[in-house]
Amino acid sequence: MLTSKLTNRRFKDRVQFSSLLLPAVIFYCAFVIVPLLGAFFYSATDWDGKTGGFHLIGLKNYAGLMSDAYVWHTLGATMKYTVAVTVFQNALALFLAVALDQSLKTKHLLRTLIFIICTLSPLITGYIWSFMYSDPLMTLGRFLGIDVLANNILGSRPFAIYAAAFASIWRSAGWTMVIYLAGLQIIPKDLVEAASVDGVNAWQKLRSITIPLLAPAITVNIVLTFERGLKDFDTIFALTGGGPGDSTSIIALSIYRETFFFSRAGYGTAVGILLFILIIICTLIQLKFLRRREEDVS
Repeated sequence: MLTSKLTNRRFKDRVQFSSLLLPAVIFYCAFVIVPLLGAFFYSATDWDGKTGGFHLIGLKNYAGLMSDAYVWHTLGATMKYTVAVTVFQNALALFLAVALDQSLKTKHLLRTLIFIICTLSPLITGYIWSFMYSDPLMTLGRFLGIDVLANNILGSRPFAIYAAAFASIWRSAGWTMVIYLAGLQIIPKDLVEAASVDGVNAWQKLRSITIPLLAPAITVNIVLTFERGLKDFDTIFALTGGGPGDSTSIIALSIYRETFFFSRAGYGTAVGILLFILIIICTLIQLKFLRRREEDVS
């Protein structure tokens, strides 16, 4: 009798759990799984994106990708841009988080002001920095005698990609800072105070206490910033449009170009699938490395 009641109770719990989970599963399938399967399908067609007609061409688009020098160039530019964004955004955000975790009267105001920048759209950010890189920074560059800034840096092939990365970092550092601030709140204050009593300086506390105990926050931030950098589009589109030449053409721009300029939606979708696979591979590698680091620290 008791066993029967327990079985009925477990069955009701499972039904209740499934009924709560079902809406989320339906939405996930409708807005993630189905579009993803559709993308795989269209990447195997010669669809132009305008008409409804297309022919199945198998893996021909993927074979074309292997010999497409422009796509490989955009992959290289994407990795250069992503690494710059990931490294410098995390370094800046960690610096801001540690600085604004101190006992400052204006820390809440400063946190708010930095976070407000995150609410700007990437396009607005691009237009702001397009203006900043023209007259204001060129005037400053001429005044300081810095040749790189004296001319519009967005017209420089070697530096334009880093100028775009800086604009992206400026806009998004607040998000990363918030995660680091949350991580700093769980570090025991008595541990930091004991280190201060023992005469440990600020750099030693940062290197030996703060950074090791921030390992989970570092994992989250590195994975998120790297993934965002790989698929960034708006900021570079507004700043350079891929120029000068193709120096800032990243892979998201190549998807846009193939789909809307050359009316090769099937081929553009294949490039999108390539980006999707690249994001999965990079994320898995990062998670494996960073989680192992977390275990070593703990």
